[in-house]
Parts: sequence; C-alpha cells; structure tokens
Amino acid sequence: MPTFRFETVQFGRTKIVEEELSSADLASPRALEMAHAALVAEDPAGAAQSGSVIKVYDAAGYLVATVNFSDLVRDASGPRSSSSKGPIEEPGVMRSG
Repeated sequence: MPTFRFETVQFGRTKIVEEELSSADLASPRALEMAHAALVAEDPAGAAQSGSVIKVYDAAGYLVATVNFSDLVRDASGPRSSSSKGPIEEPGVMRSG
C-alpha cells in the first residue's frame, strides 16, 4: 500500500504522521478526519486564527491535498456555499526540501 505523509502545522508546530492508505483518493478524507479531531481537541477559533493546516504528500514527495482549519471552522458555523468544495487538491506540486 502507498504511504502518505500528513504534516499538521498548528500553532507554529509541525507534527508529521505517516500512514499507509489503499489509494490516493483516501488521503483527503483522512486529512479532514485528522483536522476535525484536532479542532475538537483544541479551541476551534484559536486553531482557525493560527493558520493551522494539514498538508498531505505522497511517497514521492508530491503534495496531494491541503486542509485549512479555518475553512472547517467557517463551514461548521454557517451554511456550506457552492464555492466551498472541501480540501484543496494540488496534484503535481512538489514539497520543498
């Protein structure tokens, strides 16, 4: 199974978790689950204002998804607009470093 790296940047700290998933299609939903869990554990307003984000990279180092915590807090506080489509897919973007 492919390995994906989930980099959670929250309050200026980066936490890295690697997980094996059966396909790349499962990386975005898993990042959303991780973001929701982090918001429940922390103050949602604080996490949203801190610029907290989860970035998902495949084994080759390509960015496959980004989840901004501020988008999740905004979506939870009001009706979902047609312009809000969940995680931002960024295929082909290579991680620096």
